Amino acid sequence: MQSNSHTLVDETEQAVSHVSLRGWGLSGKQGDVFSGLDLDVPRGSVAIIQGAAGSGKTSLLLSIAGRMRVTSGEGHVGELDIRKQPRLVREQVTVGHIAGLTDLENDFTLAQHIAERLIMLQPWYKPWVSKSSLREVIDVIRETFASATGVIDRLPEGNFSTSDAKDADFLIDDEGKAFVSELTELQKFLLELGLASLAQAPVVVLDNIDYLREREDRARAWAAILIYQELRRKRDPEHPLTVIASCEDSSDVDLVLDALSTEVSPTSVSTLQLTQHPRH
Repeated sequence: MQSNSHTLVDETEQAVSHVSLRGWGLSGKQGDVFSGLDLDVPRGSVAIIQGAAGSGKTSLLLSIAGRMRVTSGEGHVGELDIRKQPRLVREQVTVGHIAGLTDLENDFTLAQHIAERLIMLQPWYKPWVSKSSLREVIDVIRETFASATGVIDRLPEGNFSTSDAKDADFLIDDEGKAFVSELTELQKFLLELGLASLAQAPVVVLDNIDYLREREDRARAWAAILIYQELRRKRDPEHPLTVIASCEDSSDVDLVLDALSTEVSPTSVSTLQLTQHPRH
């Protein structure tokens, strides 16, 4: 059985749902992956899909992004029908991290990854990017990571060691010459988020933040997500970013929200709890 609980971060009235699911279900040869899901995600909010491994979190995110067909229910991203207009939905929902889909190439530099993504987003007749464009993107990623690292210093004593923030320098030089193989898992996660954000899509999905094994890294990841969302809101208040992310344990989110309470203001934060269906 699935439940949906909401925790408001501010007192403002919630916006019209940006993502809406009713009776959303996916079945396969071995039974239901998930079924009967109802979800409303207001514009500019954070929705957390929580559940154990095998509960269908990844499949749910892929279905919201128009990348996996469901077998029942109705779903919309804005005015778009997810089941009938998956191609258009994919333009509105970008994938920040899903293992096997957003994996980075270890023998590419950060600059090469960023340039490749920028070229994909440009007209076909412009197969190049300027150094200034690369630096601009790199600076945003670094700024986000530095801000997220600063959050660790403000968390209640006893949650993390005093050396955590000092060890969190982001291995990116001004021209992005570092190779992906030199990055930590957290740095790769932030790079994936940065690459996904280049398309400026109104919704981003991020899967399995628990793959970051260290608790301080998970906290930094949540902080980076919230900080980046706030940066988008300040830059373009009419088109805030909606975030849908999955994890097994959301307690780190609560810590980060408390630490950032005066700095970030998502429309709301909600949790959809998934339970694993028995397989036949």
